[in-house]
Amino acid sequence: MGYTSIVCGVTGSDPSQKAALEAAVLAAEHKANLTYVFAVDTEFLKISLGGRSSSSMAEDSLDHLGGHMLDTAEQAAISKGVHPKKVLRHGPVLEVLRQVIAEERAELLVLGHENRTFFEKVLFKGSVEEHVEKLKEQLGIEILVVN
Repeated sequence: MGYTSIVCGVTGSDPSQKAALEAAVLAAEHKANLTYVFAVDTEFLKISLGGRSSSSMAEDSLDHLGGHMLDTAEQAAISKGVHPKKVLRHGPVLEVLRQVIAEERAELLVLGHENRTFFEKVLFKGSVEEHVEKLKEQLGIEILVVN
């Protein structure tokens, strides 16, 4: 199958960096548009602060981190001859991914995956696999998970 648009979610994890590189390789191979996405989701701050809204300093820090992660992914893409679009957006991760996939009319979503601790599963409301299956059902697109 040929792709015209690929979206890749990025974080600072090793699997995410591998996914960013794999997305760039696929974009080059298919001559597809590539969009890297970093979601600034402060929900965990609200949980840890007992329901109070998160501080703007924490959000600014996450924005800065996200910009750095997007720049790192961009360098991986450029090394493969691809010039990606970078999107940093505030909101729940799955909602941000849904929005960007729709906006870019992507046929493929590429995600990195690392095993989650029990705490992370509770915090993120399930396993990565559960979220991936939900996205596949809702969006009807192919999802590649890179370990």
